Amino acid sequence: MKIPKTMVTQHPDSATKYTPIQDEAEEGLESLKPVEEGGLGSDEYMVDYEGKMTPYHQVSQVVMEIIQNTDLVPGEDVYITPRIPSASEETVFRQLMTLMSIMEANHQASQYQDNLPVFEVIHPMTKDANELLEVKKRFKFVSKLSKEEFDIPKDFNFYLIPLIEEVPELMSIGEILNEYINGCKKELDDSPDRLRVMLGRSDPALSYGNLPAVFSAKIAISECNKLSKNVDVDVAPIYGAGALPFRGHIMPENIDSVMEEFAGAKTITIQSGVRYDIGYDETRKLIKKLRKDLSNQDPLNYNEKQMEEIKNYIGVFTKNYLRTFYQIIEAVKSISDLMPSQRDRLARKGPVGYARDVPMPSHIAKLVSDKELQRELKEMQLDKLPELPRAITFTASLYTIGLPPEFIGTGRGLEEVGRRFGDDAIDKILTQYYPSLENDLKFAGRFVNLNFAQDFLPDRSVREVDQDIKTLMEYTDFELGPMYDKDETYMDIMESLKPVLKEVFMDKPGLMSEETEKELFKKGLERMGEIRGSLG
Repeated sequence: MKIPKTMVTQHPDSATKYTPIQDEAEEGLESLKPVEEGGLGSDEYMVDYEGKMTPYHQVSQVVMEIIQNTDLVPGEDVYITPRIPSASEETVFRQLMTLMSIMEANHQASQYQDNLPVFEVIHPMTKDANELLEVKKRFKFVSKLSKEEFDIPKDFNFYLIPLIEEVPELMSIGEILNEYINGCKKELDDSPDRLRVMLGRSDPALSYGNLPAVFSAKIAISECNKLSKNVDVDVAPIYGAGALPFRGHIMPENIDSVMEEFAGAKTITIQSGVRYDIGYDETRKLIKKLRKDLSNQDPLNYNEKQMEEIKNYIGVFTKNYLRTFYQIIEAVKSISDLMPSQRDRLARKGPVGYARDVPMPSHIAKLVSDKELQRELKEMQLDKLPELPRAITFTASLYTIGLPPEFIGTGRGLEEVGRRFGDDAIDKILTQYYPSLENDLKFAGRFVNLNFAQDFLPDRSVREVDQDIKTLMEYTDFELGPMYDKDETYMDIMESLKPVLKEVFMDKPGLMSEETEKELFKKGLERMGEIRGSLG
């Protein structure tokens, strides 16, 4: 079985296009069709049920669209890979229904092809191996029922793709995956010959900051590479990232940096912002390049000393990020509620909704070796926060008010790394562990307007980010403010939105009560997102 190089996803991060669930089957077809037939030429499409109103029959719809409209064979030439709901964050019922929908798709396709079109699913927000083993057990139950009712082949082998999307879990990924593989053998009499694992990039950045997200993903790739050799299982990381640097910087002009920075990733996600805001032609070129060049790099492989260094750096940058994050999250949550909703999502509260957990610096404390840093991280642990926004709207909100989140805690963190571990540690970060940091800051720097941000965020938090930026300018080469004509337009739109933003932010509805103003405000947000290349 091949490992797909690119996975098109249903993330709601496009600024310019709202995609209703009714259009997603056609979107899947368009994503997987060859370029010469008008498609994007990807080799995998994610059908997403996590926190989404996706109809259960959508997997079947996408499979049948491929069978009936192309010469491609689902499950061989192209993959349709559902992301199922988390039983703990949503409900067991929704998870079971999604698993049944996969069996339905396989049953329908059996009339047209011998092989199974869908045999892998993504499990979100994975925290430990037990969660994964429970899903496997549920699938055995669903599989048994389906064989009795639909005569599904008995040799059906179901592969689970854990999605690890918090920094402490990414730092501990080797243990989680090893326990899962051993559990499959001991509890389920199942010895997986391959294990794809998705590395979340957005939620780690939201909860812990940009550099901890980068470093933990790189640790995870290195650990997956080692695990492959130790357990004789093909462990294939999927780099699950968006367009803006804070969410992974998957953009056509930056893809060489991504392939080098995250060498060893076997699959790269192509999210909605890339396809709809940057454009189809650029996306086709991006997919073609990834399919040609992605596997050409030697995988990351850190030794024990390097792992210890990186984990300590993660602790330092987490601490500096959270100092500001705790101050701004309530304000950012208010602004995030104004961002356009570009997919049909479930409500965030209620019996089928869910919210993100609070950051867990105390868990990172257990993984760093510096004793003083351990103490400081434990002291930062909070029991609760305002309900966290999704990473996309968090990122969009901060860009909208002129404070790109890539900068938060980064300068102070770099300075502290130098104080704690010496100037050599700073050089390692800039040249060895995150060489594309400067490139990411150059992008984000185009959209900085701290004078605007200070109208919405606590004064102290804006001063801290100003300190971050000044410190980073001492170590890296980037400019602040508009670089292109479109960036000047961006700043003009930002200023034009200020009156409405202020009214809503201060909970004094005025202009936003008029439909014309609402539409103009929405168009302004969308245009800013289009200029960035993604909503968030």
